[in-house]
Amino acid sequence: MNLIFTAFATLEGYREGSNANLGSEVFYRCIVVSLVSAKQKNQNCDAALVTNTAVPEPYAAQLSQAGIRVIACPFDNYRFEADLDWSLAYYKLCAMQYLLETEHYENYLMLDSDTFTQRGYQDIWREAAEAVLLYQVPHAASQPMTARISHTYDELWPEGAPHVLTHFGGEFVAGSTARLQDFMAECRNVFDRMQQTGVRSQDGDEAILDAAAYRSQLAGKPVRAANAYVFRYWLGGHFYYVSTNYCCDPICVLHLPGKAKMRQLTVLYHKYTRSGRMPENQTVWRLCCLPAARPPLLRSLWVRLRAKIGI
Repeated sequence: MNLIFTAFATLEGYREGSNANLGSEVFYRCIVVSLVSAKQKNQNCDAALVTNTAVPEPYAAQLSQAGIRVIACPFDNYRFEADLDWSLAYYKLCAMQYLLETEHYENYLMLDSDTFTQRGYQDIWREAAEAVLLYQVPHAASQPMTARISHTYDELWPEGAPHVLTHFGGEFVAGSTARLQDFMAECRNVFDRMQQTGVRSQDGDEAILDAAAYRSQLAGKPVRAANAYVFRYWLGGHFYYVSTNYCCDPICVLHLPGKAKMRQLTVLYHKYTRSGRMPENQTVWRLCCLPAARPPLLRSLWVRLRAKIGI
Protein backbone atom coordinates (compact mmCIF):
# COMPACT_ATOMS: atom_id res chain seq x y z
CA MET A 1 0.00 0.00 0.00
CA ASN A 2 1.14 3.55 -0.79
CA LEU A 3 0.46 6.80 1.05
CA ILE A 4 -0.05 10.20 -0.59
CA PHE A 5 0.05 13.04 1.90
CA THR A 6 0.18 16.78 2.39
CA ALA A 7 1.69 18.37 5.50
CA PHE A 8 0.25 21.53 7.05
CA ALA A 9 1.19 23.26 10.30
CA THR A 10 0.25 26.41 12.12
CA LEU A 11 2.34 27.88 14.90
CA GLU A 12 2.09 31.30 16.46
CA GLY A 13 4.58 33.72 14.94
CA TYR A 14 5.87 31.28 12.31
CA ARG A 15 5.99 32.20 8.65
CA GLU A 16 4.43 30.44 5.65
CA GLY A 17 6.85 32.06 3.21
CA SER A 18 9.01 35.10 2.64
CA ASN A 19 6.01 37.45 2.63
CA ALA A 20 2.92 37.92 4.77
CA ASN A 21 0.99 34.79 5.72
CA LEU A 22 -2.03 34.03 3.51
CA GLY A 23 -4.08 32.54 6.34
CA SER A 24 -5.22 28.99 6.96
CA GLU A 25 -8.49 29.23 4.98
CA VAL A 26 -6.57 29.57 1.71
CA PHE A 27 -4.48 26.52 2.53
CA TYR A 28 -7.39 24.35 3.64
CA ARG A 29 -9.15 24.94 0.34
CA CYS A 30 -5.97 23.96 -1.49
CA ILE A 31 -5.53 20.90 0.73
CA VAL A 32 -9.00 19.63 -0.15
CA VAL A 33 -8.30 20.04 -3.88
CA SER A 34 -4.85 18.46 -3.64
CA LEU A 35 -5.78 15.38 -1.63
CA VAL A 36 -9.21 14.72 -3.11
CA SER A 37 -7.91 14.94 -6.68
CA ALA A 38 -5.01 12.63 -5.77
CA LYS A 39 -7.32 10.13 -4.08
CA GLN A 40 -9.83 10.11 -6.94
CA LYS A 41 -7.09 9.27 -9.44
CA ASN A 42 -5.46 6.69 -7.13
CA GLN A 43 -8.26 4.76 -5.47
CA ASN A 44 -5.95 1.94 -4.39
CA CYS A 45 -3.74 4.33 -2.38
CA ASP A 46 -4.32 5.96 0.99
CA ALA A 47 -4.28 9.75 1.23
CA ALA A 48 -3.76 11.83 4.35
CA LEU A 49 -3.34 15.30 5.76
CA VAL A 50 -0.56 15.40 8.32
CA THR A 51 -1.06 18.34 10.67
CA ASN A 52 -0.28 19.70 14.11
CA THR A 53 -3.69 21.30 14.59
CA ALA A 54 -7.37 20.41 14.55
CA VAL A 55 -8.90 20.71 11.08
CA PRO A 56 -11.85 23.13 11.14
CA GLU A 57 -15.19 22.61 9.46
CA PRO A 58 -16.27 22.34 6.72
CA TYR A 59 -12.85 21.05 5.65
CA ALA A 60 -12.70 18.18 8.15
CA ALA A 61 -16.01 16.80 6.89
CA GLN A 62 -14.99 17.24 3.26
CA LEU A 63 -11.77 15.30 3.81
CA SER A 64 -13.56 12.57 5.76
CA GLN A 65 -16.25 12.14 3.11
CA ALA A 66 -13.53 11.74 0.47
CA GLY A 67 -11.78 9.03 2.48
CA ILE A 68 -8.82 11.20 3.47
CA ARG A 69 -7.07 10.39 6.74
CA VAL A 70 -6.04 13.13 9.16
CA ILE A 71 -2.83 12.23 11.00
CA ALA A 72 -1.83 14.27 14.05
CA CYS A 73 1.87 15.06 14.15
CA PRO A 74 3.47 17.59 16.52
CA PHE A 75 5.89 20.14 15.09
CA ASP A 76 8.72 19.00 17.35
CA ASN A 77 11.38 18.31 14.74
CA TYR A 78 13.19 20.42 12.12
CA ARG A 79 12.17 23.63 13.90
CA PHE A 80 14.07 26.87 13.42
CA GLU A 81 13.42 30.38 14.68
CA ALA A 82 9.89 31.64 14.05
CA ASP A 83 10.99 34.74 12.11
CA LEU A 84 13.07 32.77 9.61
CA ASP A 85 11.65 32.88 6.07
CA TRP A 86 9.61 29.74 5.33
CA SER A 87 9.86 28.62 8.97
CA LEU A 88 6.62 26.62 8.64
CA ALA A 89 7.83 24.84 5.50
CA TYR A 90 10.23 22.77 7.60
CA TYR A 91 7.20 20.97 9.02
CA LYS A 92 7.13 18.92 5.83
CA LEU A 93 10.40 17.29 6.88
CA CYS A 94 9.02 16.75 10.37
CA ALA A 95 5.92 15.08 8.91
CA MET A 96 7.88 12.79 6.61
CA GLN A 97 10.12 11.67 9.47
CA TYR A 98 7.08 11.04 11.68
CA LEU A 99 5.33 8.90 9.08
CA LEU A 100 8.42 6.80 8.43
CA GLU A 101 8.62 6.10 12.16
CA THR A 102 4.92 5.43 12.83
CA GLU A 103 3.30 4.14 9.62
CA HIS A 104 4.00 1.04 7.56
CA TYR A 105 3.44 1.87 3.90
CA GLU A 106 5.54 0.57 1.04
CA ASN A 107 5.93 3.96 -0.67
CA TYR A 108 5.24 7.58 0.23
CA LEU A 109 4.56 10.68 -1.85
CA MET A 110 4.53 14.08 -0.18
CA LEU A 111 2.81 16.82 -2.17
CA ASP A 112 2.49 20.53 -1.52
CA SER A 113 -1.08 21.65 -0.95
CA ASP A 114 -1.17 23.83 -4.08
CA THR A 115 -1.34 20.87 -6.46
CA PHE A 116 -3.91 19.15 -8.65
CA THR A 117 -3.62 15.51 -9.71
CA GLN A 118 -4.82 14.65 -13.20
CA ARG A 119 -3.43 11.12 -13.68
CA GLY A 120 -2.68 8.00 -11.66
CA TYR A 121 0.68 7.43 -10.01
CA GLN A 122 1.49 3.91 -11.24
CA ASP A 123 4.79 4.94 -12.84
CA ILE A 124 5.77 7.02 -9.81
CA TRP A 125 5.54 3.98 -7.56
CA ARG A 126 7.61 1.94 -10.01
CA GLU A 127 10.45 4.47 -9.90
CA ALA A 128 10.12 5.05 -6.16
CA ALA A 129 11.51 1.58 -5.55
CA GLU A 130 14.77 2.57 -7.22
CA ALA A 131 15.34 6.19 -6.16
CA VAL A 132 14.05 9.18 -4.25
CA LEU A 133 12.12 11.38 -6.68
CA LEU A 134 12.24 15.19 -6.45
CA TYR A 135 11.09 17.92 -8.82
CA GLN A 136 14.16 19.49 -10.46
CA VAL A 137 13.61 23.22 -10.79
CA PRO A 138 14.89 24.40 -14.21
CA HIS A 139 17.32 26.92 -12.77
CA ALA A 140 20.88 27.53 -13.91
CA ALA A 141 23.66 27.39 -11.33
CA SER A 142 23.83 31.20 -11.29
CA GLN A 143 20.10 31.71 -10.72
CA PRO A 144 19.86 33.62 -7.41
CA MET A 145 17.96 31.01 -5.39
CA THR A 146 20.06 28.14 -6.70
CA ALA A 147 23.25 30.09 -6.02
CA ARG A 148 22.10 30.81 -2.45
CA ILE A 149 21.37 27.13 -1.82
CA SER A 150 24.84 26.20 -3.08
CA HIS A 151 26.37 28.94 -0.92
CA THR A 152 24.51 27.63 2.13
CA TYR A 153 26.06 24.23 1.51
CA ASP A 154 29.50 25.87 1.21
CA GLU A 155 28.97 27.44 4.64
CA LEU A 156 28.00 24.08 6.12
CA TRP A 157 30.76 22.07 4.44
CA PRO A 158 33.47 24.53 3.34
CA GLU A 159 35.89 21.79 2.31
CA GLY A 160 35.72 21.48 -1.46
CA ALA A 161 33.87 24.78 -1.91
CA PRO A 162 32.51 26.17 -4.08
CA HIS A 163 29.91 23.47 -4.64
CA VAL A 164 27.22 23.53 -7.31
CA LEU A 165 24.02 21.89 -6.12
CA THR A 166 21.07 20.86 -8.26
CA HIS A 167 18.00 22.86 -7.33
CA PHE A 168 15.19 20.52 -6.35
CA GLY A 169 11.85 21.86 -5.15
CA GLY A 170 9.99 20.76 -2.06
CA GLU A 171 6.58 20.26 -3.68
CA PHE A 172 7.09 16.59 -4.55
CA VAL A 173 9.06 14.02 -2.56
CA ALA A 174 8.52 10.33 -3.35
CA GLY A 175 10.27 7.10 -2.54
CA SER A 176 10.05 3.69 -0.96
CA THR A 177 10.30 3.42 2.81
CA ALA A 178 13.90 2.24 2.59
CA ARG A 179 14.93 4.95 0.12
CA LEU A 180 13.27 7.68 2.16
CA GLN A 181 14.76 6.47 5.43
CA ASP A 182 18.23 6.86 3.94
CA PHE A 183 17.32 10.23 2.46
CA MET A 184 15.82 11.55 5.70
CA ALA A 185 18.97 10.49 7.53
CA GLU A 186 20.86 12.87 5.24
CA CYS A 187 18.25 15.59 5.87
CA ARG A 188 18.83 15.11 9.57
CA ASN A 189 22.59 15.41 9.11
CA VAL A 190 22.09 18.72 7.29
CA PHE A 191 19.70 20.04 9.95
CA ASP A 192 22.05 19.05 12.77
CA ARG A 193 24.94 20.77 10.97
CA MET A 194 22.85 23.94 10.65
CA GLN A 195 22.09 23.84 14.36
CA GLN A 196 25.75 23.31 15.24
CA THR A 197 27.09 26.05 12.97
CA GLY A 198 24.26 28.56 13.23
CA VAL A 199 24.00 28.69 9.43
CA ARG A 200 20.50 29.59 8.24
CA SER A 201 18.84 29.68 4.83
CA GLN A 202 16.08 31.94 3.56
CA ASP A 203 15.01 29.23 1.12
CA GLY A 204 13.16 26.96 3.52
CA ASP A 205 13.07 23.19 3.32
CA GLU A 206 14.54 23.25 -0.20
CA ALA A 207 17.97 24.12 1.20
CA ILE A 208 17.91 20.97 3.34
CA LEU A 209 16.40 18.79 0.62
CA ASP A 210 18.97 19.92 -1.93
CA ALA A 211 21.90 19.40 0.41
CA ALA A 212 20.57 15.95 1.32
CA ALA A 213 20.13 15.09 -2.36
CA TYR A 214 23.70 16.19 -3.09
CA ARG A 215 25.10 14.13 -0.24
CA SER A 216 22.93 11.13 -1.12
CA GLN A 217 24.27 11.09 -4.65
CA LEU A 218 27.85 11.36 -3.40
CA ALA A 219 27.13 8.30 -1.25
CA GLY A 220 25.80 6.35 -4.21
CA LYS A 221 22.15 6.60 -3.15
CA PRO A 222 20.17 7.67 -6.22
CA VAL A 223 18.01 10.76 -6.44
CA ARG A 224 16.10 11.27 -9.69
CA ALA A 225 14.28 14.19 -11.25
CA ALA A 226 10.51 13.70 -11.03
CA ASN A 227 9.82 16.07 -13.92
CA ALA A 228 8.06 13.37 -15.93
CA TYR A 229 5.37 13.42 -13.23
CA VAL A 230 5.11 16.99 -11.93
CA PHE A 231 5.59 20.51 -13.28
CA ARG A 232 5.54 23.91 -11.60
CA TYR A 233 3.21 26.22 -13.55
CA TRP A 234 3.53 29.93 -12.79
CA LEU A 235 0.32 31.59 -13.95
CA GLY A 236 0.94 35.21 -12.94
CA GLY A 237 0.64 38.20 -15.20
CA HIS A 238 4.26 39.23 -14.63
CA PHE A 239 5.79 35.76 -14.57
CA TYR A 240 4.06 33.26 -16.85
CA TYR A 241 5.98 29.98 -17.04
CA VAL A 242 4.02 27.05 -18.48
CA SER A 243 4.32 24.03 -20.77
CA THR A 244 2.16 21.81 -22.94
CA ASN A 245 3.20 18.79 -20.88
CA TYR A 246 -0.21 18.89 -19.21
CA CYS A 247 -1.46 16.94 -22.26
CA CYS A 248 1.57 16.09 -24.44
CA ASP A 249 3.22 13.10 -22.74
CA PRO A 250 1.18 14.27 -19.76
CA ILE A 251 2.47 14.69 -16.24
CA CYS A 252 0.49 13.49 -13.21
CA VAL A 253 0.58 16.54 -10.94
CA LEU A 254 0.04 20.21 -11.77
CA HIS A 255 1.79 22.38 -9.19
CA LEU A 256 0.11 25.80 -9.10
CA PRO A 257 2.04 28.08 -6.72
CA GLY A 258 1.80 31.80 -6.08
CA LYS A 259 -1.46 33.61 -6.78
CA ALA A 260 -3.01 30.40 -8.15
CA LYS A 261 -3.70 29.43 -4.53
CA MET A 262 -6.23 32.25 -4.29
CA ARG A 263 -7.44 32.03 -7.88
CA GLN A 264 -7.44 28.76 -9.82
CA LEU A 265 -7.29 26.47 -6.79
CA THR A 266 -10.00 28.44 -5.01
CA VAL A 267 -12.28 28.12 -8.04
CA LEU A 268 -11.55 24.38 -8.19
CA TYR A 269 -12.45 24.06 -4.51
CA HIS A 270 -15.80 25.76 -5.02
CA LYS A 271 -16.54 23.65 -8.09
CA TYR A 272 -15.83 20.54 -6.05
CA THR A 273 -17.97 21.56 -3.08
CA ARG A 274 -20.92 22.36 -5.34
CA SER A 275 -20.82 19.14 -7.37
CA GLY A 276 -19.05 16.64 -5.11
CA ARG A 277 -16.52 15.75 -7.78
CA MET A 278 -13.41 17.30 -9.24
CA PRO A 279 -13.76 18.98 -12.65
CA GLU A 280 -12.55 17.20 -15.76
CA ASN A 281 -8.93 17.81 -16.71
CA GLN A 282 -9.94 19.90 -19.73
CA THR A 283 -11.84 22.26 -17.42
CA VAL A 284 -8.77 22.64 -15.23
CA TRP A 285 -6.55 23.37 -18.23
CA ARG A 286 -8.90 26.11 -19.42
CA LEU A 287 -9.15 27.56 -15.92
CA CYS A 288 -5.35 27.75 -15.77
CA CYS A 289 -5.20 29.41 -19.21
CA LEU A 290 -2.68 26.81 -20.36
CA PRO A 291 -1.48 27.24 -23.96
CA ALA A 292 -2.86 25.16 -26.81
CA ALA A 293 -0.81 22.06 -27.52
CA ARG A 294 -0.32 22.99 -31.16
CA PRO A 295 1.41 25.83 -33.03
CA PRO A 296 -0.61 28.77 -34.40
CA LEU A 297 -2.20 27.60 -37.66
CA LEU A 298 -1.67 30.64 -39.88
CA ARG A 299 1.88 31.25 -38.71
CA SER A 300 2.72 27.56 -39.26
CA LEU A 301 1.28 27.61 -42.78
CA TRP A 302 3.23 30.78 -43.58
CA VAL A 303 6.51 29.17 -42.42
CA ARG A 304 5.81 26.05 -44.47
CA LEU A 305 5.07 28.14 -47.53
CA ARG A 306 8.28 30.14 -47.14
CA ALA A 307 10.30 26.94 -46.74
CA LYS A 308 8.71 25.45 -49.86
CA ILE A 309 9.28 28.43 -52.14
CA GLY A 310 12.72 29.20 -50.68
CA ILE A 311 12.24 32.65 -49.12
